[in-house]
Amino acid sequence: MGALIKCIDRINEITGRVVAWLTMVITAIVFLEVILRYFFNAPTSWGYEVNNYLQCGLVMLAGGYTLMHGGHVRVDILYRFYDARRRAWVDILTAFLVIVPAAPMLWFGGELTWEALVTGQRSVSAAELLLWPSMATVPVGVALLVFQALANALKAGLFLASSREMEANHG
Repeated sequence: MGALIKCIDRINEITGRVVAWLTMVITAIVFLEVILRYFFNAPTSWGYEVNNYLQCGLVMLAGGYTLMHGGHVRVDILYRFYDARRRAWVDILTAFLVIVPAAPMLWFGGELTWEALVTGQRSVSAAELLLWPSMATVPVGVALLVFQALANALKAGLFLASSREMEANHG
């Protein structure tokens, strides 16, 4: 069980660190667009669209990383005052609250991505970019988020189980 948790954490850590570099790419494209638009009156036909797709990738693919590092919204005003056992129960509940709405996103996102891949759908802009790569960030990102939610719940469950064993042995 510990190996599975470590594997999920590692995948999300690596993914988060890699996609963080998209921030630099997005910034460079915005900078280029500003220079071209306002100084040369010649914006690109692809900059805005590529930026939107990269932002989608950044947001979707970094969800698991963010959850692993406790960066998602949580009612910290209450959570920080809870003891470790109660926080573990909140983490298990949080996993459930992540997984339930994520399931249809995973399913329908996967279907739409597959359809775009098979049919070769392209954007309607002048750039005519393939749509499936940006669409694939939804099911992949949701899967990473779900796996991290499960890993967090497993960590919390293992903590609760070990604290019960400690109470039984020392109580």
